[in-house]
Amino acid sequence: MKLGTLPTLLAVLRRGNFAGAAQELALTPSAVSQQMRQLEDYFGQPLFDRSGRAVKPTPFAREVVATVEAALDGLQALRDRSRPEIGGRLRLGVINSVLLSTLPAILRTVAQRHPTLQVTLEPENTSDKLLESLNAGDIDAAVVVLPRAGMSRKLVHAVLTEEPFVLVHPPQIHKPGNIASIVRQWPWVRYNGSLEGGRMASAFVRRLSPGLHPQYEVMTTQGVVGMVAEGLGFSVIPMPSAAVLDAHRVGVVLLQDAMPPRQIVLARRAADVDNRRIDAVLGCVREVYEKSARRPLKPPTSGNAC
Repeated sequence: MKLGTLPTLLAVLRRGNFAGAAQELALTPSAVSQQMRQLEDYFGQPLFDRSGRAVKPTPFAREVVATVEAALDGLQALRDRSRPEIGGRLRLGVINSVLLSTLPAILRTVAQRHPTLQVTLEPENTSDKLLESLNAGDIDAAVVVLPRAGMSRKLVHAVLTEEPFVLVHPPQIHKPGNIASIVRQWPWVRYNGSLEGGRMASAFVRRLSPGLHPQYEVMTTQGVVGMVAEGLGFSVIPMPSAAVLDAHRVGVVLLQDAMPPRQIVLARRAADVDNRRIDAVLGCVREVYEKSARRPLKPPTSGNAC
């Protein structure tokens, strides 16, 4: 039996199928299938039920994973300790706003600083789902919004940046006055209420107008700004990037005195607090955030919530 087939088995159980494991490990599905056949030959019994349209792990496969998972983590830690360079594989998850902004620069920085470190990306891109995956051990680290209720005791985090919230309004409002008047007079374009940032924004709007219902709900801040630029209403969102504001003509009112900012953090399991690969990626992420402090096209006005 080749030791390398065991991490592949773990990936198959994490992803639920051969194709997902192949994508995570940069292999072909046929290579994953071949490795699983090799393991089955070694153990002398099937690891998967192939009678249906999708393969399903047998109870024995889960027993194998439970037996070897901790040992594989320990072997990887010994390997990392004995190598001066940072290498191997790290499974990273990021929220959608990071994916659309700083992630390319983060991956480029990692490739430059640690060329033997392979970062694979988790397809989920919401804070809630990523924290679930992190708790379950399906990923190694995640860049997420810090939940208002805090994190599981099994997780630790490092703050990367704070993002203030802003009220964006149609360009025809030349003198916005107070925020409450805009909320009362214009339709609400709500930022994705399933996200932590969207829930924070919705709570703020409803404090000003408890009975208000959104006219539209949009999944991304870019989409929200585009809707507001067309005069379809106002919204409360985390501060958009300079590129988004450059592309759309909207009014921006800074809410830093009216509501707390959201914190973007890198989270990991407490058991991985000394993981060198995560530390290396954290250093690269911090470097990118230090270089990419947001610069609005024009200074936003300060908001009066009364």
